Amino acid sequence: MKKLIPLVLLITTFPIFAQKIAQPVSNLKNSYTIENSAYSLGFAENYGLPVWEMHVLTPNMLEGTFSTQSEWKQDQRVKGFRISKKDIEGQKLEPVQLYPKTHAKHDLMAQDSCYLTSNLLFMCRALKDSVWEKITYSFELLAKQYGTVYTYSGPVFDKDPLKIKHMFNNRVVTPSYFYRIALYFVDGKPAYKCYLIKNRIPTDYDRSCEVEEFNYNIFQLEADTGIDFFESFIDVNFRQDKMKFLENRH
Repeated sequence: MKKLIPLVLLITTFPIFAQKIAQPVSNLKNSYTIENSAYSLGFAENYGLPVWEMHVLTPNMLEGTFSTQSEWKQDQRVKGFRISKKDIEGQKLEPVQLYPKTHAKHDLMAQDSCYLTSNLLFMCRALKDSVWEKITYSFELLAKQYGTVYTYSGPVFDKDPLKIKHMFNNRVVTPSYFYRIALYFVDGKPAYKCYLIKNRIPTDYDRSCEVEEFNYNIFQLEADTGIDFFESFIDVNFRQDKMKFLENRH
């Protein structure tokens, strides 16, 4: 673990470098990475949505005001079907930013990129305003306490093709769940939070409970999504725990 500490210090000093180092690795077909100044996305052409978003969150990113005009812009880097502003306006579901504008107060370029159509998922407003925002706030508290947090967000799709629902003329898959992950370091030792949210109208309990009620096994999430979130960025103990988990599944 001692060898990791200098790397952590270096990464904390250079956020863009940290963003590259901590990016997930996906084994999904027809997926590719979209780079922005403050965050990265893994976009899956087959689903028509991002399957992961990753950014480095530090306390200074929460300071200041958001001044960019809040208007969705089509991301021309998306291959295949591109969600448009018109599509968004015709939806009953709420567009949710994976890289949130509350984390972009420090930089005008970052603010502008918040409203790219590649940076969104869709969920009901009640879920966004309760559970989703509650978890976002918990990550902000971690950043204030530990200085740097590596955050990951995205959808989980049903593996049964007969249960999959679609949006936008059957060009975009509706997620069954949403995940949120925070990786941070306590005295040089890695720690993480992993949450899974069902894509449904939240119950009264969902709205009132602590975020820890949505805890989910990170290794199971990797199996569910086909994504290795931060294995290349973590210590040997994490890899050992993962191997034990995989062995116990068989």
